[in-house]
Order: sequence, then structure tokens, then C-alpha cells
Amino acid sequence: MEVQLTHSPNCRFCGKGPLAFQFTFEADEALTRNLQGTTFSLAACESCGTFQVDPHPTEALARDFFSSLDPTGTGLDPEGRKVDKGKREEARLREYQGYVSAMGPFLPEGGAILDIGAGTGRMLSLFPDKYERIAVEPNPLAARKARDRGLDVIEDWAENLKQPKLPLSLIIFNQSLDHLVRPDLILGRTLNWLGPGGLVLITGLINPSSLAARITGPNFRLWHPYHQIYPPREAVIQKLASFGFETLGVHRPYFGTPFGSLPSLFKGAMTLAKAWALRGKRGVPSPPWPGNVQGFLARKALLFAKARLKEGAMEEREARSQLDFPG
Repeated sequence: MEVQLTHSPNCRFCGKGPLAFQFTFEADEALTRNLQGTTFSLAACESCGTFQVDPHPTEALARDFFSSLDPTGTGLDPEGRKVDKGKREEARLREYQGYVSAMGPFLPEGGAILDIGAGTGRMLSLFPDKYERIAVEPNPLAARKARDRGLDVIEDWAENLKQPKLPLSLIIFNQSLDHLVRPDLILGRTLNWLGPGGLVLITGLINPSSLAARITGPNFRLWHPYHQIYPPREAVIQKLASFGFETLGVHRPYFGTPFGSLPSLFKGAMTLAKAWALRGKRGVPSPPWPGNVQGFLARKALLFAKARLKEGAMEEREARSQLDFPG
């Protein structure tokens, strides 16, 4: 497939701007396949601070990439080492359990849980089956695995989603929101499906303000053309607040991930020290480090919901009149 990129004049998270160029990074062909070592630019929104790939891969390229991934086979980590994806997912079990436990006191009874970009459904399967558990997953291999876990599966892209008939208690974006070409529009539509008191969990957002990102700059291990946005903590909280959500918790997983051991932390500290000494040079290593990735749990306010429902629909219609966005 031909490498086609598209430019967004405004921020694809807050909708404002302008965007200010930061630096370029090279797409690792082994990790991205259909981008063939293309060089990408990162820009930062001067309004909210969100980093974003600009110009970025088109929706067609993104769909080709994600639909062809094998979620259970062998893959590559950011260092280019082979990893067993199934074992890597199970190693994240502690992280997933932490999210589920954090939601326990707040999760409304009686509604459905919608996981957008659910992968194989590992996190969703941890919720009690008293909830209707709906996995949205376009990758056919991942969708089959999610069905094997006893989950209801919508095998489609987030952009094509229609409002479920069931009332929703929780919407999950588990390591998926930053992969969407237009995350702002998806949030604007889907968060309106939650009733007052409903929850949203967003995980896997890469933090451009993290210590490792600031030290290693263009060499940061998690820059990737299909991680299309990188919002800082304050931008996420403000975006959720604009939809009438109060942030209940900010999670910075490290010790619950496959990298979260004390030897890994010590090795990462040594690597960061080396990167600091060599900062500004290409090829400087970037380690796994606390704060590289963040997650957010938020609750829809009780009095804000009805007004925001109408306002959100108007915003989406206006955005669609200016952009070519399917669905």
C-alpha cells in the first residue's frame, strides 16, 4: 500500500491550536511495516500541549496496519526484540486488575460495559458477567479470541459505532484512543452514551511530559506513527471536564507492567543517565520508565449530562461539515 499522509490544521485532541513543530523521528520499518521507514514530524498544540504526528497516516493505512496484526503471535518490542504477545498480555494482568479494582466503588450497577479497541478482551473479561460486556474490535484474530472469552463482540471500527441500545455504565479505551485518527470526534460521540454517574477509563496514553520523553527527545522509545496523539495529563483532565466528567484517578502503571521490576528500574536509571550525558545526539537509548504511560478514570457529573448531550451532538455535526470523516 502506498504511504499516504494527511495534515491536520488543528489539534486532534482539543480541536484548537496552532500546532508548533518539535522534531522528526524515523518510523521503524520492523514495527510499522506499511510505512517503510518514513520520517514523521511531531508537533505540539500551543493550546493544550498535546503532541501529535503531523502529517499523519491516513485512516486507510491505519486500518490496514491494525487489521493485519496477529495479537497472539510473536512481535517486536520498542528495542526490536522478539516477544510472545500472549505472554506479554498476561504479564499485564496485574495492571488490568488494578484498573478494575479502582472502578469498583464507582461503577454503576445494571448497565453494559463497552470496550472500544478491546483486543483479545483480556481486561474486559475481568469484569463480572452480571454486566453485559461488549468488545469492539476490528482485528478478526483478536475478535475471535474475545469471543472465546465469552464476550459479546462487535467486529468493526470505532468510527462506525452506533449508540448501543443498552444503557452503558462504563466505556473503556484500553490502549486504543491514541491510535484513532480523530480521537476528539470519537470521544465527543461515545461519551454522550453514558448516563449520569457513568465511567470512562482511558489507558495507555503516552506522556510527552515524562522524564524519559524530555531527556531523550526524538529518541524517545514510544514515538510511533500509529500513536497519533500524546496528550499531557492536564490536557486529558481538561478534555474530560469539557464533556462534564470529573477525573477520579490518574494511573501511571510501571510496576504492574512487564517492565516493572527493580532490576529493570535500575537499568533504566543507568540508561537515562547515559541519555542525559549524550542528549541531542541521534540514537540515544530510551528506557521503560515510570510516567512514560498514563491512564485516567473519570465519572460523568450528574447535573451536566443533559445539556452536554445536546451540545456534543452539535459540535460533532459542525466538525463533520469541515472534515472528511466516515461514519
